[in-house]
Amino acid sequence: MADRVGNPRDTESALDWQLERVGSTAWQEWTLKFQRLAFGYAHDSGWHDSADALQWLDHHALLHEGAAPRGALVWYQAVDRIRVACSLGSGQVIGPLPAGEVAVAGLLTLSTDFVWSDPCFPFAH
Repeated sequence: MADRVGNPRDTESALDWQLERVGSTAWQEWTLKFQRLAFGYAHDSGWHDSADALQWLDHHALLHEGAAPRGALVWYQAVDRIRVACSLGSGQVIGPLPAGEVAVAGLLTLSTDFVWSDPCFPFAH
């Protein structure tokens, strides 16, 4: 997937950053912060949490259904909250998962209710 937005870190570099952190429990419950940092933004995203981000993206018609391309942000509900992970393609995602650690997982094992967006952080810096 070609970057459609100018993030400080490109898609493959963002995925490499995440893969280097597999097994870490330091990011538990910080799914949005983890993705923001992966794409190279050091400061706040401007959204309160993943649910706030999802609502903003929906309001601006930036969400898509169906298979998420590599590098897309995948928004899903698990353990009674909205979470975000990054697509590796082929139905796989990476990020801090509900079990507590950064891992690679099959998206459908996490949730069947998901949407995706380009890696967009319009308020981050």
